[in-house]
Amino acid sequence: MGDRLKKVFIFFFQLLPLRNDFILESHPDFSDNTLALYEYMLKKGVNKRHRIHWALHDAANSRQELPPNVDTFCIEAKGIGPKWKRFRALYFSRYIIDCNAYIHKRRKGQYRFHLGHGMPIKLTKEYLLPEKIGECDAYLVTAPCWIPVYVKDIGVPEKCLMALGYPRNDILSDTKKTDRNGYIMWLPTYRQHRRHPEQMERDTSGGDGHALEIFPFGMPEIESRQQLLKLNSLLEEQDVVLYFRPHPVQDLSHFEQEKLSHIILADDAFLAKKGISLYQMLAGALGLITDYSSVYYDFLLTERPIGLTIRDRDLYFDYYGCPFSDLKENIKGYYIESFEELFAFVGEVAAGHSPGQEDIREMKARYHAFADGGASERVYQYMEDNWLDL
Repeated sequence: MGDRLKKVFIFFFQLLPLRNDFILESHPDFSDNTLALYEYMLKKGVNKRHRIHWALHDAANSRQELPPNVDTFCIEAKGIGPKWKRFRALYFSRYIIDCNAYIHKRRKGQYRFHLGHGMPIKLTKEYLLPEKIGECDAYLVTAPCWIPVYVKDIGVPEKCLMALGYPRNDILSDTKKTDRNGYIMWLPTYRQHRRHPEQMERDTSGGDGHALEIFPFGMPEIESRQQLLKLNSLLEEQDVVLYFRPHPVQDLSHFEQEKLSHIILADDAFLAKKGISLYQMLAGALGLITDYSSVYYDFLLTERPIGLTIRDRDLYFDYYGCPFSDLKENIKGYYIESFEELFAFVGEVAAGHSPGQEDIREMKARYHAFADGGASERVYQYMEDNWLDL
């Protein structure tokens, strides 16, 4: 009876006209491609003509001070009032712009632009499913080379794919305006989930071929406390800081026990305290260490060194799909497959060298159709041309 009444209720509300409101979503809230586009929209005065609703993952962020005609609702709303607020936004807003969660259309006449959370090195099947993605009018990619991947491997209709570049990357595109500072960024994907601490104590002496390698500090190729301290000493000698930003679910139980002078945890709390965004930090970095993260493609725009910890690639891609038959032909940089190679890469970058720069430039040309810092403007122009007079 309850479901039937709900359907009747929704049917009659769908007879009411849509408003030219926007729903925006990102994770974390107020971040990523959506934040960059939102800031551009504010510069254009969109909120003076249209109401903007931020869909929040964390209810605590609803207390953030916002410009006029901008409000929030909670995706996981609880209570009659918050649920009604969510319902009104989802069923009466004409435009949906998401980049992490998939906010499906609720009724005819709505438009949706999915901005994406990163170009894929790994294909996470439970996330990149057509039925989970839902119907889009546009789906953002950074270059035409991605279109066959998204059509064949992910199932996004070709007509939806827009190679306009990522708004979040605008800050990385013009390196002439950004000074290199005395730090390196490290953004690995996770191997051991923090919700399953027993994985950290697994005995791998027998060569468990069905589980990812254990790196106790969440840093690939650092397998002991002695290695961690040795790397910290190198950074201290070179007067360079390594900002370590682990994946949010990585088990950090061992790392958090250490007190290091030149290896600093750069999580969301750190960024908030500094009043800086992740991409502002990346723009000023001497170099990047990563592995199977989409930040690899983004950082190519700086033409600065990228170290790739991919020794465990065979095991890793037993877990995840990969859009490439030959990873090293498509993901180029300074390959790191041992602690010694990690140590050498950090030493070179700290000394001001740029190992692998020709490869970085080759990959940049392949994976970015635009390197001008104008992605926010192009996405905005698409919406203006195809949706309404913004």
